[in-house]
Amino acid sequence: MSQQQHSVAANATQDLAIKPSINTLAQGSMFWQPDYREASPWLEHLPFLFWLVEALRPQQAVGLGVESVAHFAVCQAASRLRLGTRCFMVGVHEEDAECKQNAEAIRAYAADHFSTISQWLEATPIRVIDQFDEGSVDLLLLHVEADDNSVDYLLDRWLSKLSTQGVVVVPGVARREPGCLVFRAFETLKARYPHFVFHHAGGLGIIAVGNNLPPLLKNLLSSLESAASAQVVQDVFARLGRSCQDKLTAGHQQQLAKTLEARVSEQSGKLLDAEQQLNQQSEQLQQVGSEREKLKARLEQQESRFAQERGRLAERVSSLEEFNDELKKELMRQREQGERQANEAREQRERYAAESREYAQALKASEQALNKAQQEVDEYKRTLETRFSELAKLTSLLEANEKSLRSAHEENTGLTNKLQKTETSLQARFNELGQLTRKLQESEKNCSDVEQQLAQQKKEYATLSAQLKAATEREKEALSAVDERFRELAVLTELLEKNESQRGQLKRELDDTKSANQKLEVDAKANRETQAQQRREIERQSHELANLVDQLEALRAAAPSTDTSTQAELTAPKSVAKAPPLTKRAIKRQVALIEASQWFDAKWYLAQYPDIARDSKMSASPARHYLLMGGFEGRNPGPGFDSAYYLQHNPDVVESGINPLVHYLKFGEKEQRSTKEKY
Repeated sequence: MSQQQHSVAANATQDLAIKPSINTLAQGSMFWQPDYREASPWLEHLPFLFWLVEALRPQQAVGLGVESVAHFAVCQAASRLRLGTRCFMVGVHEEDAECKQNAEAIRAYAADHFSTISQWLEATPIRVIDQFDEGSVDLLLLHVEADDNSVDYLLDRWLSKLSTQGVVVVPGVARREPGCLVFRAFETLKARYPHFVFHHAGGLGIIAVGNNLPPLLKNLLSSLESAASAQVVQDVFARLGRSCQDKLTAGHQQQLAKTLEARVSEQSGKLLDAEQQLNQQSEQLQQVGSEREKLKARLEQQESRFAQERGRLAERVSSLEEFNDELKKELMRQREQGERQANEAREQRERYAAESREYAQALKASEQALNKAQQEVDEYKRTLETRFSELAKLTSLLEANEKSLRSAHEENTGLTNKLQKTETSLQARFNELGQLTRKLQESEKNCSDVEQQLAQQKKEYATLSAQLKAATEREKEALSAVDERFRELAVLTELLEKNESQRGQLKRELDDTKSANQKLEVDAKANRETQAQQRREIERQSHELANLVDQLEALRAAAPSTDTSTQAELTAPKSVAKAPPLTKRAIKRQVALIEASQWFDAKWYLAQYPDIARDSKMSASPARHYLLMGGFEGRNPGPGFDSAYYLQHNPDVVESGINPLVHYLKFGEKEQRSTKEKY
């Protein structure tokens, strides 16, 4: 029982010791929400950054590196507290299109909200260090890449610029993945200055460099005396930081939801339009179907009428064949009668040769009558040829439009042949009549009887011609009626084809609508797949970053021990500017360029600078060390190239921030610049 009371008393004492630790730090700013939210390592540390600005009340805050979230958070706190703080962001953005667009957005936001207190110095941190007075910076935000090996160098150069209440804030100090180097610089500094560490969101280290700190900051640092108190402070700010991250995530989710809702509404509108079009097309299709049924009924009626007309035409053709047979018989009878008359005329010629002179004039008149009859026969022949050509055209038309009429056309063609044969027979008859006329010229008797017989034959021939003409007219009328029926059938066929094409078009539009709906479903599925792919890509990039961090940590070990002379060599003159941050690909290309040049001698470089040779990491790649640090520290790549001389006599190279040997290999050699002083 006593042991339990003792345990409760101990816990109560511990709780009483913890509560003042957070009560002494409580400020309203720690519950603020940032107005500017973007994905950043600083996002979950913004509540503490608000608290720090209110506790420190800096007159000048500097952020090393292009980090808009932390910069605008400091600007927001300074503006809300009306501190009149000058906020600087130092760094150079990349030259690609996305970075340029982000830079424009940052400038626009700063101009709209913090134009009086915010300033972006677009230069490297080393080049702008001389723009700040000694002891003028109250708050220094060090935002560097986790694998940046120049953190120690930056801190050494900037610590002298901090004021008596100066504070350095370094993110990423809790990251211990292979290749992360920031925590080593923080470990070096916290051994020299008071500090406080947050372990959430990659960690955040606070270094109190000044010796005249405000009371709230002293309370924060004093909480380290109790591990429980420090844990309470860390937990409180971690929970506040997670709320910022949650709100950013919620904002992104809301924006994504709005975008998806807009797309869904748009697709729903398109779907409604497609359904309306589908309904309209269905109604049109039904109308076309009813019209098609009507046309089909009319076509059946036309086909029945055409069958009736075809039967009538067949009857007329059969009657025409019968008339042709009768005409042929009559022509044969006339021929036999002419032969008999020719025999009689021959006999009369022998008996009445003397009387023929008296009837010569009468025969001449008969000859004229015969010539006139011949002309009429020729005219009738031309008329028959015209009729025959028309009949042939009608016959070909019937053959092209209806297979069932081929037999009728063949019969008409046979009739035409029969008529041609009849014409040939008539021509032969005319020839025989001509011979008979010549014989009658020689005859002397019975000329009047012959003339009467010829007149009678002419009358019979005229009667036959009239009958043939009437039959031809009837056939022409029948063929005209058939032609009219074919024209009506062609119109109906054209209408039916047009309706079929409209139906096919409606069907294609219906298929297009269905394909559009399917495409919408595919797009929605593709969006979901794209989101999953983006998540996988983020995870892949995180693994790649971790691997790169591993590689970079393998290239760096503990800071090498150097004597006083070596420390002097590592301190670059003010006229030398370090190159802007290079991409990994650019570092690889420039290291290869240096190693391939005649001016770089790796063995000479390591022999000349033993501090580098003693460091296994730096000695593994002397060209890389010379590219990133040695050239700016006045070290020479070989006996034939003087880096300090080249920078001293070429101020434009100093301004450009390019490694001296890289500049000479790319530009200076073509411009015939000197590599060292000539004695």
